Amino acid sequence: MLVYFATYLAGYSDSVLMIGQFALILSCIYAMFSVVRDSSRILIIAMLFNIIAAFNHFNKAIRMNNLLVDFLLPLLALAGIAGIYKMHHNLKAMSIYTLLVVSALTLVKSSAIFFAAIILVYYLYESIRHLFREKSKFKSSLLVLMTSVLSFMPIWLWNIHVKANFPVTKHEVSVTSYQEIFQAKDGTIIHQITDLFIDTIRSLSTVSTQGILLVQVMMIGAYIIIRWGIGRKNSILWQLALINIITIIYYIGIYAMFLFSMPTEEALYLAGFDRYASSMVIMALGLAGMFLARQIDYAFYEQRIDHRNFKSYKSIKTKKLYQYTSIFLLFSSVLLIISESGGLLYNDVNYQTSAAGEVTSITGNHMTLNDDRYLIVTPNKEEVDNYFVGFFGKYWLYSPNVDGREDFNMSLAEFKDLIASYDKIMILEDHYTFNEMTELLNGITYQPGIYTSKELLSNN
Repeated sequence: MLVYFATYLAGYSDSVLMIGQFALILSCIYAMFSVVRDSSRILIIAMLFNIIAAFNHFNKAIRMNNLLVDFLLPLLALAGIAGIYKMHHNLKAMSIYTLLVVSALTLVKSSAIFFAAIILVYYLYESIRHLFREKSKFKSSLLVLMTSVLSFMPIWLWNIHVKANFPVTKHEVSVTSYQEIFQAKDGTIIHQITDLFIDTIRSLSTVSTQGILLVQVMMIGAYIIIRWGIGRKNSILWQLALINIITIIYYIGIYAMFLFSMPTEEALYLAGFDRYASSMVIMALGLAGMFLARQIDYAFYEQRIDHRNFKSYKSIKTKKLYQYTSIFLLFSSVLLIISESGGLLYNDVNYQTSAAGEVTSITGNHMTLNDDRYLIVTPNKEEVDNYFVGFFGKYWLYSPNVDGREDFNMSLAEFKDLIASYDKIMILEDHYTFNEMTELLNGITYQPGIYTSKELLSNN
């Protein structure tokens, strides 16, 4: 909704959309720092800054230079949790904040319900604790109930609007459609999907798995240092268990999605897994960072915040350790941000020569849904094999019937049948085999562009 209002105020363009979303991302990141107990302690700020900078590494499947919302979902959830923690002594402020965040979150994407549920569970936990201290329990209970119900009112009204005005919706929740998709998968296919899913999450080369392992190392390492190095009892292991429970439930949800709501041909290669899993990595890292921000502060030698100064250390040795650790975290954070900036610049420079850039330059962005059958001709075998050409083409051409193809080693009769099976042919760049076949077919070759199949078969 914020992105919509950004375009409403500044006009519709790609840059306005990006700036509007980036402003929302920055707002969420800023809200995360509200859990910091003492903002003068640079170590905690540097630790949170380092974790936020690490988001970029585990966000490679999404990045921040597009409008995919999978990065926005966990950030909104983290902002919601941080805000509730900050306001947990003020039930009215906490309720208003929860209502606004959950309402906005559920409107982003249907899968945001999971993240909204996390916020509401925490809100209810803090509300129940607050009710035990309240004298007017009825009014407070009514406020909590109204907040919980009204938080889902916007998405309910939006679904009614969509159903009334758009007969076909991509993300409509339908038990019948789920049953049809699941029944199309036999036991062998389900077994293949299950094996690939397990192998993927167990592989150390999977970026999301690396992120989950990093959370374990961070939390367990912090527990050992604080419990045995400093000698202070803490609840870090319980907090880690909570993060792991949330992660397991989310991964089960991803697995169920591949079985019940994703077409077989896409589910067989776990289409979009990196993007979906990265959302939970961001969530887990953010929760770990906020938990550690409090636990590290509680482990400081001087617990009275108003008494803290440059002398508030147990010894010179611990002061140097504090300073060197802070410098290291800030330095590594800067390196991570520079690396992300370099990656974005590299992608931008190479975009025009990629299949996505070629599709964009030839066709532009179609905004009218159509059922035309498109064949995209490209010599880029890798982007055809990983289905990127077809995936990107469907969005840019706004048609569900888009295929990418690199291999045209076939007989002339087979080539004619292939061309005839499509309405339009998009040629991204010179393709030697395709040119040879068109020359055999009608004696000419074609420049990059869009042609109807009738044009290519006009002489036959």
